[in-house]
Amino acid sequence: MFPNKRIQNLVGRRVHVEMKGERSVLEGVLASVDDYLNLHLSGVNELENGEKKRLLGSVIVRGNNVVLINPIKE
Repeated sequence: MFPNKRIQNLVGRRVHVEMKGERSVLEGVLASVDDYLNLHLSGVNELENGEKKRLLGSVIVRGNNVVLINPIKE
């Protein structure tokens, strides 16, 4: 299965997204995703050392900056 098909199945669920850079981690609801794995997340919290740092709201993340997308079990 191609990664974009698997990610499409996560739309509407809470996800944990790790990005390139200095410990950039986001958690939020995956609102949409395109063929380039660009992500639109809503209700996003930025995490630092596993703790919520700040609420960002709605965020668009460019696909080439994403290292890991992990669904959160609720």
